Amino acid sequence: MTRFYPLKGAVIAVFIALLGQVLRAHREEMLSSWSTFPASFANAFFSWLWIQYIIQRNRPAGYGWKALVSVTGCIVISIALFYLLRDVAEVRNRIEALQMGMRAVYGVLAARGLVVGGFLYFIAFLLQMAAVSQQPKLENERLKQENLQARLSLLQEQISPHFLFNSLGTLRSMVEEPAAREFIQRLSEVYRYLLGSRMADLVELRVELDFIGAYLHILRERFEDALVADIRIPPQYHHKKIPPATLQLLIENAVKHNVATAETPLRISIHAEAPDRLVVSNSLQRKTAAGENTGTGTGLSNIRERYRILAGRDINITEQSREFSVSVFLLDGKP
Repeated sequence: MTRFYPLKGAVIAVFIALLGQVLRAHREEMLSSWSTFPASFANAFFSWLWIQYIIQRNRPAGYGWKALVSVTGCIVISIALFYLLRDVAEVRNRIEALQMGMRAVYGVLAARGLVVGGFLYFIAFLLQMAAVSQQPKLENERLKQENLQARLSLLQEQISPHFLFNSLGTLRSMVEEPAAREFIQRLSEVYRYLLGSRMADLVELRVELDFIGAYLHILRERFEDALVADIRIPPQYHHKKIPPATLQLLIENAVKHNVATAETPLRISIHAEAPDRLVVSNSLQRKTAAGENTGTGTGLSNIRERYRILAGRDINITEQSREFSVSVFLLDGKP
């Protein structure tokens, strides 16, 4: 949005108009010329608005071209106001009395437009450069405020998970059945991982696999024999790193979009491919009932965006008739 700074323009226009009166050669001429003050003010003010319009536009590109267009416009404004603000017949009589041709008059008007336009463009250019130099500082301040707000929001969001995590520990001590205690323990491990890794960009694959073990235990309690998971990751890959909860999002995506029953169990496979790939695949048996397969794809989009930011790479998604797989990179550390 163009900012014309009309107040600054009015002040500068008054200054230019007053300067024109002070520079008159004779006192009598100076006193009699106050009738031209409004015309001088209007010329400077409209020239200022024109220059502000040009200098803040993307085109013409470059301040050299903008200066040329600005000053040319000021010359046109000077000539136009010469006729608009004075009686044309009177002007012609004065020109004839002074024995000046119209070329000489146009030359004087062009010179006035050139001087006024150049002076105003110089001031507008300085203001524009000051605004451009201040932009990074303003952007840094905005980012600092957003970062502070994000930290505050994160702190507020941590209150509820921590309360739930501590409550799970208390609940486990109150339960005697081994299966229930194991389930609560695994759920606590899931929350501990999510709380501990939420500020990290990358985590070791070993740590992620421990978390996935607890997460799969919870899913098996829900699906029983309807979910079969096969994890084959050689130890030489355990030191590699991935964005936290990547595997959890891929497993959740498989469970969300596919049917899982005892007769047709959902099979999930996680394995490594040399030299730096991790593949998560699942049997493709999509839900077909209305409203059951309406996912927004935010899980895959989340993973794709994190890999783009952290490593400048993309994930590979493959869908065949009976299998859906996602391949992600195993990273060595922060890029």
